[in-house]
Amino acid sequence: MTTKADAAQGRPKDPRVDAALINAAIEVLTESGWASFTTTAVAKRAGASTASLYRRWPSKQALAGAVARHIAQAELTGIDTGALKSDLRELLARKRKILEAATGPALLSLMGQAAHDPELRQILHDDVYLAVRGELGALVDRATGRGELANAVGSAQIDVLTLVLIGTALARSVFVESSVHDAAEAELHLLLAAINLA
Repeated sequence: MTTKADAAQGRPKDPRVDAALINAAIEVLTESGWASFTTTAVAKRAGASTASLYRRWPSKQALAGAVARHIAQAELTGIDTGALKSDLRELLARKRKILEAATGPALLSLMGQAAHDPELRQILHDDVYLAVRGELGALVDRATGRGELANAVGSAQIDVLTLVLIGTALARSVFVESSVHDAAEAELHLLLAAINLA
């Protein structure tokens, strides 16, 4: 039976349209960057109306947040190999997968724009930084529980290590043209050393 509340909310959203809009947003960001990232361009690319987009996300910043959340939740959660070194290697492999896929340029474009857009910066803090920090913290907590770490790793250290994980991706995209695999191995050893010395 349809209630008045149901009628007021309108027709249920189709998850296929959600997915089409997210994928279109990633494509537009990848091809054109933030400057050309408009809700009109995304809706046209997805074959949807701008009205259907605005029913889901009221602004392009909110849509960008959905893109960031989609990327983080799809790739960065649920790691548990049973050992800290292999957990961190898997985390870095997933980060590399994001950067090498179509999602990489899209996410880097959002990160680059965030310095000029407080709303977008807050969205990326909530949907990328906190997701990475939460996963890294969980890996360290499990390693501590298994007795792998001689010293406790404090909240401030996790904060900095999270910034290292995210920041190296952004810095490498701007400054360095080197083997991503070699860089990931160096990053792995750096993270392990920092955690063990915490």
